[in-house]
Amino acid sequence: MKKKTARVICLAMAILMALMLALPYVARATAADDVERLQQELNEVKKKGEELEEKEEQQKSYRDNLKRQNDIIQAQIDALGTSIDQTKEQLAQKQAELDQKRRDIAQTDALFQERLRAMQVNRTSGLLSTLLAVNSFDELLTASTTLSRISVADTELLKKLAEEKAEMERQEAEINAQLDQLQADLDAQNAKKQELAGNLQAVDASLSDIEAAQKANAADEARLTREYNAARAAAQAEMSKPSDNPDFVGGAYGWPVPGFYNISSPYGWRILYGQRDFHTGIDISGGGRVIYGAGVTASLPGTVQTVVYGSRGYGYYVIVDHGGNNKTLYGHMSAIYVTPGQAVGQGETLGAVGSTGNSTGPHLHFEIRQNGQQVDPAPFLGR
Repeated sequence: MKKKTARVICLAMAILMALMLALPYVARATAADDVERLQQELNEVKKKGEELEEKEEQQKSYRDNLKRQNDIIQAQIDALGTSIDQTKEQLAQKQAELDQKRRDIAQTDALFQERLRAMQVNRTSGLLSTLLAVNSFDELLTASTTLSRISVADTELLKKLAEEKAEMERQEAEINAQLDQLQADLDAQNAKKQELAGNLQAVDASLSDIEAAQKANAADEARLTREYNAARAAAQAEMSKPSDNPDFVGGAYGWPVPGFYNISSPYGWRILYGQRDFHTGIDISGGGRVIYGAGVTASLPGTVQTVVYGSRGYGYYVIVDHGGNNKTLYGHMSAIYVTPGQAVGQGETLGAVGSTGNSTGPHLHFEIRQNGQQVDPAPFLGR
């Protein structure tokens, strides 16, 4: 019984020691994961901010275009209003002229009737009795047999007055038609203006929504920036802690992808996605050959500190601690063959080249970190 208890205690102590040894690696992996996660979230928030800004510019441009259309329509409405006023004045003038012409005709008709009555008194013609029986000026004009007996001067005068009256009535009808058309055009322009007013109101509402979204997004960006900076500082502090192996093993750094020596992106400033970006390592690519799946080997002997299967940033990556605060990072791998705490020798396979995380194609992102800072790997690799 005592032997069994002793075996249980020994097993428990062994498990506890293993957990204690793994804790630093778990803590470092968690800190690195937080930085990667927050960096990705921050990038997404910034991208959303850019999209909102672009949408705002589009809406403002649309609003300016609507305002220009509104100004054009208002000018047309003003012009139509002026034309309507002028046409109404013409119509009033024409109606006044027509009223005067009707009075002239009535006066001429009265004189003509007076002359006919005088002719009746003088018994000039028995036909005058018939003429006196007409009830209107129009009936008089249609009585051709009667007009033939009236003096030529009277006939021409009455004919001229009738023609002028007909012409004025035609002009009056034409002006009324013009007025109706102008009013229809004015109604159409007013309808367009009302539609534009509705569109402008919708754009203003959209801009208000965008402004609210921008404020919320800016608050998210500020919060994530604070969290990112804190996580980065925590990760940096974790990385800067003394190595579990305090003595640097030394020796020349080995090339991490044997057989593939093309550096597609060196250490330092570069343009990435149209923006300046500081590259913290080197990218080793196939240079026209298929590198995907090629073996990734430890540049120096050491202990696997971090293993992350990420979908962002470095993607699948491994950090190896070589002692003396010297570490190497291998990123964007397609597969990882080691575990945290595992001792590896120089040239030992850590995984396979891939394109996971923020990658534009199959390659290995390789970093050398000394005292928590990334340095240019090229001189250490003899490049």
